[in-house]
Amino acid sequence: ALRHSWLVFNEFAPASAQVRIVDCGRASAPRLVRRPDVKPSPPLVSCLMVTAVRPASARIAIECFLRQTYSRRELVIVDDGPTDELARHVDSIGDARIRMLRRKSANATLGELRNVAVHAARGEVICQWDDDDLFDPDRLWWQVGVLLDAEVDACFLERWTILWTDGPRVAIGTRRLWEGSMVACRDAIAQYPALRRGEDSPVAEALVNGGKVALLDLPELYVYLVHGSNTFDSAHFDAHWEAATLRFEDPNAHLEYLQNRVPITEALAANRGPR
Repeated sequence: ALRHSWLVFNEFAPASAQVRIVDCGRASAPRLVRRPDVKPSPPLVSCLMVTAVRPASARIAIECFLRQTYSRRELVIVDDGPTDELARHVDSIGDARIRMLRRKSANATLGELRNVAVHAARGEVICQWDDDDLFDPDRLWWQVGVLLDAEVDACFLERWTILWTDGPRVAIGTRRLWEGSMVACRDAIAQYPALRRGEDSPVAEALVNGGKVALLDLPELYVYLVHGSNTFDSAHFDAHWEAATLRFEDPNAHLEYLQNRVPITEALAANRGPR
């Protein structure tokens, strides 16, 4: 069983990070902030996962949700895959915070499915929770905390960790707004366009250009997996490798560090083999 197969050690939890505020497209200088103090009655956060044919990876993403230190949360899963394998796994967990929406038709675009998830969400705050990535136990705590403390419409990561499963290779991405890391007030989110890929970019651009967002520089909160079946091709990720702010000469040492926080070993096993 995957659950309880990896441990969280408090000494690896970050105590501070840099944050920049972008107000209607104008970015401030970065400032150092301490780990947020989330109030006793925080807002409900709806983590939204769209999935289809990656039950093994989706199970690991669910485990990352279960390990979150932020208390008031739910996971809404929209699954339009051909089997009920993931639905049976969710049933076996028996956690009321996880809700499964099965769609038998595979014709909808990713953007349309994300809109289905937003419509089903009950939370005041929306978090994109992709089915093939890994999330630190403090991801929600940090991003929601910054969202509330800075009184912004959304919090994005300015950098995140990128893990190529063929090798593996590990890098810290370039400095930019990473759309997939979005945590945002539900009322501020525009509708996703009906695109099969790149659907989150217009939503992020609308938040940046028309509102106020925070960019949190804490790349260990999110591990993006490059596994050969991503929505973008290998050339796209080769460009990210070249543009990375840090490439690890000894990836195994950093993977060992990450394993204290996220299920790296399980993720590599789930994505092993040719694509």
